[in-house]
Amino acid sequence: MGKDLLINRRVVKSTVAIASVLTAGSLLCTLIVMAFEPSGGEHVVLALSLAILIPLVSATPVALFVASQSEKLAELNARLAHDASHDSLTELPNRRAMFDALERQLDLGSEASVLLIDIDRFKQINDGHGHHTGDEALKALARLFISEVPTQALVARLGGEEFALLLPGVSLAVAREVAEHLRRSVEAFQFSSPEGAPCPLTISIGIDQLREEFRLFPMRGADSALYAAKAAGRNRVSFYSPPAERPGEKAA
Repeated sequence: MGKDLLINRRVVKSTVAIASVLTAGSLLCTLIVMAFEPSGGEHVVLALSLAILIPLVSATPVALFVASQSEKLAELNARLAHDASHDSLTELPNRRAMFDALERQLDLGSEASVLLIDIDRFKQINDGHGHHTGDEALKALARLFISEVPTQALVARLGGEEFALLLPGVSLAVAREVAEHLRRSVEAFQFSSPEGAPCPLTISIGIDQLREEFRLFPMRGADSALYAAKAAGRNRVSFYSPPAERPGEKAA
């Protein structure tokens, strides 16, 4: 209903604008011709009537065409904007959209947590069951993440088998609960290849607060924590630990 109303308004505005321009142009041409070739009163009335009626009648189909082209252009622009900010395989927001959201969150200055998620041994799935199975695994996990995270969270696919999760207004303690819930959900998820072969999935997750000092790469801490989770054996959650200050460093 809202879209139809918007189209109708466009048609009305286009019709009025086109009719006004055509009528003004037609009247101007008529008056110029009459100035050089004066005629009787009846001819003047007829000429002026035609100068007004013809543009008004022709304006409607022209306006409809203009409105339809405007609608197609708007749809194309919306599709291009969506494609620029979303991953084509999973339909999740992409890396660019996530980093834009992280920057906006940093500008707000409010508390937020960041999760970096990596599918364990994803190469083995591609090598053992084919890349089409890997694609299906990515799509299945994308759907699972969306269904299991808080409503205010932003889930994005950064590329390959790596996903990210932004939790605005969420402390590290709550972020850990979210991460552990996701990890257990993936571990319990019974995924099979399109041919029916079972393909168990697990994920490793790195967690950190959103930090102003990491603005150039806001997921730096979560990335470090993810490496720690991988090194500790995978299928686990790890927190970022800032380097301890050396004696006298703060004073210096």
